[in-house]
Amino acid sequence: MKAPTRAPVAEWVEAEQLFRDPYPTYARLRREAPVAFVPHMDRYFVTTFRECFDVEMDQATFSSRENADHSTMIRSMGRPLLRKDDPAHKDERNAMAPALRPVAIKKHWNTVFRANAEKYIRRLRDAGSEADLCRDFAVPYAADNLSAVIGLHNVAAEQMMHWSHTLIAGTANVTDDPAVWVETDSVRAQIDEAIDQALARVSGGPGPSMISAMLGAGLDEESLRANVRLTISGGMNEPSHVISSAVWALSAFPNQRELVLAGRRTWRDVFEETARFQSPVGMYPRRATRETVLNGVLIPEDATLALIVASANRDEARFDRPEVFDLNRDSTSHLAFGNGTHICAGNWVARAMVGEIALPALYSAFPGLTAVEPDKTDFHGWVFRGTSSLPVALSA
Repeated sequence: MKAPTRAPVAEWVEAEQLFRDPYPTYARLRREAPVAFVPHMDRYFVTTFRECFDVEMDQATFSSRENADHSTMIRSMGRPLLRKDDPAHKDERNAMAPALRPVAIKKHWNTVFRANAEKYIRRLRDAGSEADLCRDFAVPYAADNLSAVIGLHNVAAEQMMHWSHTLIAGTANVTDDPAVWVETDSVRAQIDEAIDQALARVSGGPGPSMISAMLGAGLDEESLRANVRLTISGGMNEPSHVISSAVWALSAFPNQRELVLAGRRTWRDVFEETARFQSPVGMYPRRATRETVLNGVLIPEDATLALIVASANRDEARFDRPEVFDLNRDSTSHLAFGNGTHICAGNWVARAMVGEIALPALYSAFPGLTAVEPDKTDFHGWVFRGTSSLPVALSA
């Protein structure tokens, strides 16, 4: 057996280039150094599917419990279940699960999702030639759905978007910009005030929301608040980004659009391939609990790893022609929602609100829905990736 080696040092990887377009960097890392130390981030980047999958399945060696002084997520949100291991992680996941399971989605949330889809399809129609899918549909649709599922009331879509973007900016603040932390602290205080109001309402009787479920399960308040903040950050951007990315992809790859409109592929296929192709969450951190070896590379104890699942989802060893949006492939093995015990607790909600309701409703209302100049769409981000604007034509 070959002796383990020290990790290659990828000094050429910088945050700005990742923010603009990380995929060329990821492709080079997969070719040259699938496990590499990136000094600008003080992390070991893991970029291949096999290694990301293996790390996700081994929480004893690769812990989600980051050190607080090294975690931008904990600095932004507190310590949610995503930064804990079992059994604490499992306890918190089980506490919120009644609000997120498929049975709850069918019983409570699909009705909410359909009503919100109809509401914002009307906004799109009213916008006409000035329609922007993000502004007029994807963002407010995700925001209103998220408020309902969490159990928040009277939170405007614009405010929810601001909260989410600020928490995400904090989580991505690996360069430790003090101005980002000032804004993050302000948003945390605003969210806590909204949680206080929700807790006061829940005390009057149980309901289907996440806050109600966590309170009923006896979850401590600090953990409850951290998990609400986490849900606002991911639960807002993931579905809105998948909606806009899906419409963009069906416009940029019109042959794939024809497949689904002709009924030869399903909207679930569109959802899964979009999540693989343009992963809304691109990276998960892990901490090595002991010195170990990954893909022949020595990983020191207590080192921080960045699992680049956006890169894993475009790994040539796993997916044929991964740079192509292709509804004929089986995309269900993608890692966009993580894997193993830490698979995203809201993945069934996302699949329902986007793949089962939003996308078919949009193309039923506007069969000719097309992104305007898809080659000029500004996608940005690498920890979280999407576009904030997608002008669309409602008819071909």
